[in-house]
Amino acid sequence: MTPKKILLATDLSCRCDRALDRAVALASEWQAQLVVLHVLQEPAPVTTLPSWRRPPNPRQVAWQRVRDDLHGEQGIDIEVLVEQGEPATCILDVIERLGCELVVTGVARDETLGRLLLGTTVEQLTRAAQVPVLVVKSRPRGSYWTVVVATDFSEGSRSALETALTLLPTAQVSLFHAFDILYEGFIDDKMAARESAWHRAMAESQAFLAATPAVATAGRPIAPLFEYGEVGALLQDLVQVRGVDLVVLGTEWRSGLARVMLGSTAHRLLSRLPVDVLVVRRRRT
Repeated sequence: MTPKKILLATDLSCRCDRALDRAVALASEWQAQLVVLHVLQEPAPVTTLPSWRRPPNPRQVAWQRVRDDLHGEQGIDIEVLVEQGEPATCILDVIERLGCELVVTGVARDETLGRLLLGTTVEQLTRAAQVPVLVVKSRPRGSYWTVVVATDFSEGSRSALETALTLLPTAQVSLFHAFDILYEGFIDDKMAARESAWHRAMAESQAFLAATPAVATAGRPIAPLFEYGEVGALLQDLVQVRGVDLVVLGTEWRSGLARVMLGSTAHRLLSRLPVDVLVVRRRRT
């Protein structure tokens, strides 16, 4: 089932226009309500100036900018929120309070508004949000079509695959796995070792897909991709060569990708990949 309530977290910079466009497109495609949230980190200054000389109220300015950006959007149920506080805390509160099922945000470069959103806030959201977080970097040119789900064959990556198949029922989905060789430096025949590891990855992939109910329900082929090497470099090359629209990553993983996604370099991976990234936290039962 596709989300019925989408939360767009925006810092109102020009780079977040892409996230806005994608959120509007998804809300229209899924017939979902769009909640647009901007968080003010500083309170309005106290002043004794006459009313006609006082600076505009930041809350009113932010609200008007959001409404101006949404001007002309027809047929979508849109709610605009301007709140004050720490961004990640406010976003997580709105998710829970309003029952939002997907968070959409951008990677703004604005030094005043965007630095925190690119790093700490996105990392906090991917760690704590109970719903998928879509980080938008590309200008939308249609629905997501070519999608890569990175996997280590864990339950976290299974949730990522199931989410991708549910949200994007017409997309071409590939399953990507990067592997390495333990103690490779002590192995004489490295090519044979890599070939053996590739076959093990193939067998794990087949078992993983067979044990994922959403694959049978989707009724479409999932193309497997296995490569030896460092996951970040391989993903970056893959999305550029294959023209990938979206990379889907699960959290709480057990392998090297877990260290990349959940460690201190999480924001660097999000910045490194030149496409949109959907981060899915493992569902708990």
